[in-house]
Amino acid sequence: MNNYVQVYHNVIDPGYCDELIEKFNGNPRQHDRREEDLVSFTEIHLYKHSEWEQDVQTITQVYIKYLKQYRKEFNIIDAMWPKMVGMEGFRIKKYLPNDKDEFKPHVDSFDKKSSFRFLAFFMYLDDNKGGQTSFPQLDLRIPCTKGSLLIFPPLWLWLHSGEKPVDKPKYILGSYLHYGK
Repeated sequence: MNNYVQVYHNVIDPGYCDELIEKFNGNPRQHDRREEDLVSFTEIHLYKHSEWEQDVQTITQVYIKYLKQYRKEFNIIDAMWPKMVGMEGFRIKKYLPNDKDEFKPHVDSFDKKSSFRFLAFFMYLDDNKGGQTSFPQLDLRIPCTKGSLLIFPPLWLWLHSGEKPVDKPKYILGSYLHYGK
């Protein structure tokens, strides 16, 4: 059985990745800092800010394109797929190379509140030494490659971590597909 972890390269233009990073850094008032037991990073919830609307539309189209390809590659037929789906609001996350920012091993659908998530999308906005997304139980490490998209189920069988970046900040843009109502 395959592991349903897939990476697609060059899904968005490198210049657009740079624009998203610049826009993130240029809007510090929109930043939310998370520091908890498993996690430390800074993020922007794009759906909370009107100036990100065009970016949300652009990224949604990219995700839809690669979702279709993902379903085809893994032979995910309609009988296996929810009849109605939704998408969680996009977030850009910034991890500093400060020996603190990381997301330790976890799953993204772990309680009643998050149980509606069934597929994760992580787009890397910059190349980075370190900062990989690791799946320890699968012995798999996905490098941070600018413009690449990682898709996988965020469930208990896919324990993963966002490792610490080494020499510069790591930026990812993420979302999840949800079971519809």
